[in-house]
Amino acid sequence: MLKNVNSKFWAVLGLTILIAVIISVSICKLTGNKAEKFAVVDLQRVVVVAKEVAALKSERDMQIAELQKMAEEANAKISDEKNEKAKKKLSEQLLVEINKKKESFDRMYASALQASDRKLNEKIAEVAKKEGYSVVMNKSGIIAGGTDITEKVIEAVR
Repeated sequence: MLKNVNSKFWAVLGLTILIAVIISVSICKLTGNKAEKFAVVDLQRVVVVAKEVAALKSERDMQIAELQKMAEEANAKISDEKNEKAKKKLSEQLLVEINKKKESFDRMYASALQASDRKLNEKIAEVAKKEGYSVVMNKSGIIAGGTDITEKVIEAVR
């Protein structure tokens, strides 16, 4: 009885291995026997040097400066007002104006940031395709492996 169970086990194991080999061969034929090539990119370095990101940061700095100027002007107007009731109303009105401007700037910045992110990803994909890589991952999440294409991506985004 034990011999019969043991031989069935080996028969099932052999059949399973045979099926796995057939599936593997089929997949290789479908993909043209190409092995996947992996690349890694140091996204932090790419973002730091990307000209589009630099322009975006410069624009954001100008927006912040404009908001600071608005706040300073608002404080000066409020200080000039002597009537406490009028001062409170003026303060609330100017705060609403500043907040509207800030929200507008935040929406524009978020939209530009998304567009910039898409463009960076497109550049990375272009470099990867040109170099023959089918998979690109962020270097910070990889312990070992993959070819580093960071410098080539940096050249493309400068």
